[in-house]
Amino acid sequence: MDYEERLQRLTVNDPRLEEGRGLDPGELDPRTLALVRLAALVAVGGADPTYGAEVDAAVGAGASAGQIVDVLSAVIPIVGLPNVVAAAPRLALALGLEPVEGLWDDAVPGAPPTAGLGGDVREAPSA
Repeated sequence: MDYEERLQRLTVNDPRLEEGRGLDPGELDPRTLALVRLAALVAVGGADPTYGAEVDAAVGAGASAGQIVDVLSAVIPIVGLPNVVAAAPRLALALGLEPVEGLWDDAVPGAPPTAGLGGDVREAPSA
């Protein structure tokens, strides 16, 4: 079935959709599909085991860890920073990384958080 018919069926909540008929995303490659599903998982605040399964699917489909993390940055304008911050430790664990606690503990009070990031530390432009 083509995209127009799938969209029409979704629009009218076709009962056949509950049976799973006609819902396979036929135009997305497996890597893109896995990244889209991760974005949706962040949006709905999915459970820890689900992150593991979706990250495994994304890696299995050829997504890099960098692309998976880019999903978090990409959805901030849509789902909001608090949702992304909540998802970040779950994603880190799913990637086999330890979530970082106390990253800014050594920061100078009142200074922007830059410690521990590595690379160039640039000052904000003065007003």
